[in-house]
This record gives sequence, structure tokens and C-alpha cells, in this order.
Amino acid sequence: MVFYANHAGGRSRWRPPGLLSLPEDVWRTRHRWVTTVLLAHLPLLAAYSLYLQTTLIAAAPLVVPVVLYLLATAEQLTRGRLRLPRALTSSAAAAGLMACSSYLVSVSGGYIEAHFHFFVMVPVVALYEAWAPFSVAVAWVLLEHGLVGTVWPHAVYGHSHAHMDHPWAFAAVHAGFFAAACTGSLTAWTLAERARGVQADLVEQLRHQTLHDDLTGLANRAHLAQALDAALTSGDQVAVLALDLDRFKEVNDTLGHSAGDELLRAVSARATTGVERPGLLVRLGGDEFAVLLPGLDAQEALSVAQRLRATIGRVTTLRSGVRSAATDVSTDLSAQAPDQNVAISIDVSIGIAHRPARGTAAPLTTVELTQTAEELLREADVAMYAAKRSGAGTAVYEVDGDEHTACHLATLKDFRRALDADDEIVVHLQPKVSLADGRLLGVEALARWQHPVRGLLPPAEFIAMATSADLAAPFTRKVLTEALFQCRTWLRQGHRVPVSVNITAHCLTRPSFAFEIADLLTRHGVPADLLCLEITEDTLVVDPAAAAQVLATLKATGVRTSIDDFGTGFSSLSYLRQLPIDELKIDRSFVLALFPRGLHEPADDTLVATIVDMGHRLGMHVVAEGVERLEELAALASVGCDSVQGYLHCPPVPAARFPRDLLATAARTTPSAGYQLHA
Repeated sequence: MVFYANHAGGRSRWRPPGLLSLPEDVWRTRHRWVTTVLLAHLPLLAAYSLYLQTTLIAAAPLVVPVVLYLLATAEQLTRGRLRLPRALTSSAAAAGLMACSSYLVSVSGGYIEAHFHFFVMVPVVALYEAWAPFSVAVAWVLLEHGLVGTVWPHAVYGHSHAHMDHPWAFAAVHAGFFAAACTGSLTAWTLAERARGVQADLVEQLRHQTLHDDLTGLANRAHLAQALDAALTSGDQVAVLALDLDRFKEVNDTLGHSAGDELLRAVSARATTGVERPGLLVRLGGDEFAVLLPGLDAQEALSVAQRLRATIGRVTTLRSGVRSAATDVSTDLSAQAPDQNVAISIDVSIGIAHRPARGTAAPLTTVELTQTAEELLREADVAMYAAKRSGAGTAVYEVDGDEHTACHLATLKDFRRALDADDEIVVHLQPKVSLADGRLLGVEALARWQHPVRGLLPPAEFIAMATSADLAAPFTRKVLTEALFQCRTWLRQGHRVPVSVNITAHCLTRPSFAFEIADLLTRHGVPADLLCLEITEDTLVVDPAAAAQVLATLKATGVRTSIDDFGTGFSSLSYLRQLPIDELKIDRSFVLALFPRGLHEPADDTLVATIVDMGHRLGMHVVAEGVERLEELAALASVGCDSVQGYLHCPPVPAARFPRDLLATAARTTPSAGYQLHA
């Protein structure tokens, strides 16, 4: 609500006050103040009349402010049974104060000092910041000094004979002073109203920011929570859609985040046209949206979802600020020049959840409202992922299709417990073997979960949970602890075997991670150069600056680092030159490509040879993963690969089953190194 329009130069145009009423609670507080002032006058004026020995006839007008006080406070006196309009009660209070001023002037014989009371009462009446009481006060004064002062001048201007002879002249003088008092009150009123208007604007702006998304202007999650509670409270049926843009990450990675933001704004504008009132379109964050559809059943919501898919899926033209590589987001993204318009066609997956009308059922409690709202959003999310997996684009939530999610939640609970247990998260070790002489150069520690009911679980069953933000740190610490324990055990037996451990992107974004590694090495008594941390390419691109800082700190402590699954991610080759990387691991897919047409065909080793040569030129040790055949071993040796890892030498096994003959080829420790040697 804006009541003062801003002009050029930042100045505001003045408008008369009275456009912004006081809030009810503020008005009632001020009304109590004004009526209290009026009430205080009554005994004081009665006492003054007794002091002047005023006759009963002359004191009779004192009844007028008494009656007006009773009218002004009728609601309080009747405990709310008699409700009168604000304009009437405030006008009665204003008239009562003016009646007190008139009585004071009258009983004092028209003393000029008594007229000051009018000027004092004007600001009191102006506290209402309303024209009705203020007009009553002004009209009363005009009648008092104009009409009464000319008809009975001795009662108003009784200070000297000059007042009697020239009542209009003195009425004009009093009018001037009264006008000055009114002007001051109006100015204060105007400034107060302006301040309230600005405050109301700020409150509305903050409320809007609290309930809306900054980028798109759509409602946000908090707004959705309020609207969903209201819809569920009404008892009518309600549907919720969960929307997720397909391949949106590729737009961000290819064209930049500014293009991604532009696409989100375009999608939001289009989706808004596909959601009719009282539906509510919400941006939850990133490329995730939701739609609240009160009063719609599941089939009607499905129709809305299909209409949204058609609306959102239209081609959008974006401005590319970077040179892009080929991608399947759009056919027009290949080899685009900087700042060139690019046509994007993007799909959306939509899940639908529904609750029928409750009819005559009892209203939901606050706890039930919260639980139902959370269930609706979760079910819509489950349906959305089902739509994404099936490729259908839309899906309605079905209880039978939610078994995986329920199992996932149970598994997550078990996994949290496993992190606190001593014997559930275990490591299996796979050797890295030198191609030159067959010696053991190190091992990779691969996590396994020894579930008490389901048995030994591979990483595919839990690695996604392990790398979630709240579990990455304890999981990584658990695996590091197990790996370093085995490294120390072999050191005491005389075997110097470096151990490699995979770490997540969450680790590389924490500056304290390097110091945590140093602390673990100290606790286990393992030299820093016996630990190698393996990082995937995708991990590096999450936050390259933070990763570089953490890797530099790790390098300074002596810990080695390795790029795992090289060639499968999206990192720039410049990372290999800029970051302190010690080892490069060629992904299994490149090893398989050595013999794409069978064992008897010549090896396609050009790409592998290029990776090996690049790694050596950058001073890195090169390891090939997933080697299972002697032919692959020979081909890797021919291109100069340093070492291999795979089932050819040994699958991942517990330390107790690690091949003793292979362990015997590892470098040996000496008694001078401080470790106890065992036969």
C-alpha cells in the first residue's frame, strides 16, 4: 500500500492525511489515552467551578462533556455489549474535550489564558489521525469563537472592553493561533501516516520475499506449506504435482548458470499460464517445482500435468555466454560461438499425489496437517521419479510402486546404525601391481557393508546414502580408519603397502578435511606417503577452487592423490595441470576398448596410449583399472602403462584372504623405521 508517489530526484508528492487508518489495536490504545484525558478534566473542572463559586445554572454545561465521555466509552463500560462505530466514539471524545475547553473559558469569564486550552486539545484529538474527530474539534472551535463569541462576546472575550467592542477582530486573532495549532497537528499527522505507509510497504515487501522465490517470482516452499495447510483444513480434495526438469544440469554445464537462470524464468512464465486459480505454482529450488491444485481429483490433476508438459516443452531461445560442446539438450548447441542465441528444448517429469475429500470426518489436528502435507509432497516426489524412470513424463502415485522407497528408508536407518557399529562397515582390498616386474605397489580399500540380516552388500546398495551430505563425513572417516588400520598392521609385519581410499565431493569442500587426515595418520602411526586419496573427475568440478585448496594442503602433508575413472567425467584437462595430482587411473571402459572386435583383432590402443603419455608428461603414475585378461595386460605394457588393477591378479578381498605371495613382493620396512617386524 503506497500512499506517497515518488517523483524523479527521490522527492515525494504531498498528499492530505487521512488515507491510512490506524490499525485496530493502535486505535484502541489511543482512544483510551484520549478518553482518559477527558475523564481527568471532569473532576478538575468541577473543583475549579467550586473554587470560583459558580452557580448551578452556570455549571450546568459541565453535563455535556460527561455525556460525551459516556458515549465515547460506551463499549468499555458495557464490556463490549454495545459496539459503536469508531468515527462516532472518537468524535464524541473530541467533542467532549472541546466542551471542556468551552466550559473552562466560560466559567473563567473569557480569560485569554483559558483559550490556550483549545490549542492544547487539538494535538490530543489529532492522535486519532482521522478526519471525523478532527473536523468535530475544528467545527466546535469555529462555532465557539465565531457564533458564540459574536452573540455573547462577554462569555468568550471577557478580558477587556475592547473584546466587547470588536469581537470579530479578536475572533480572527484566535483563529490565527488555532490555525497554527491545527497546522502543526496536521503536519505531525501527515509525517506519522507517511512513516506507517513506508513501514507497511516494507512489511509487505518482506512478506513477499519470505513467501516468494527471488529468481522467478513464484511462490516458494514456505508459501506452499501455508497454502497446503489451508487446502487440507478445508476438507476438500487436493492434488499436488512435483515437477523436475530433465537434463537441466547439461544446460548449466554447457551454456553457464546465467543461461540456466534464464531458462528457469522462461519455464516459470510458461508454467504459470498452465495453472489456473486457485492452483498455486511453486519453485522448490534448483529445477524442482510443485503445483498445488485444491478441489481437483487425480485424473483432473493428470490433465493439468499433461498440459504443463506441453507448455514447458516448447523451444526456448537462450543467449549463450560460453563456447559450448555438443550435447543432446538441443540440436542447436554444437559449436556455438560466444554470445550466440541457442534454441533449447527441455522436457519435464511430473508426479501426481492426491487426497480425497474428508466429507464429515473430524478436522485434522496440527500434527495430522503437518504429517499429511509431508506425505503428499513425498508421494508426488516418488511419482515424479517413477515418471522419469519410465520415460512416460507423468505418473500418478501408487502405493504398490512405493515399496522401493519404503525399503530405502529402512536401509537408510540401518546404514546410520552401521556407521556407529564396529564390525559392519568393512573394507576389501584390491592390489595395484607393477607392469614392469609384477611387484605389489599398493592396494585400494573398497567399502562393503556386512548387514546383520541381508549379508554382505556391495557399494551399489549403499554408496548413494554414504555420499549424501550428512553421511559423507562419518562414512569417509570410517573407511579411512579401517584402511589405515590395515596399513599399520602390514607395516608392523614388515610390508610397506600404500593404501588408496575414495573420497567424496563433500570432503573436498571442507577446508578442515586435510587436518582431519593428518590427525588420522598421526593416530594410526602411518606415514603420509602411504595414503592415497582417489577423486573422481565429477568431484573436482563441484567446487574447483575449494578442491584446489584442500588438495594443496594434503600435498603439503605428504598425502598422495589420484584421479579415479579418468575419461568418464566432465572435467577440463587444465585441472590435471593445475592441481597437485600424483596418479591417474584409466577407467575400465578404455581398457575394454583395447579389443573392440575380439581377441584376434589388433588392439585399438591409440586413446589409451595418449592418456598414458599425457599422464607421464604431467609427472603422474598411470594405473589401468579393470584388467582381467593377459591380452589386456600385454597391450597396456606396450603403451607404457605403469601398473594395473583388476581381477586378473586379485578381486577385492578381506585382508585375511589377501594373497600372501603377492604381499611378499611389496617393499619392506626396517627396524629403524620404528615398526616391530614379525616373521
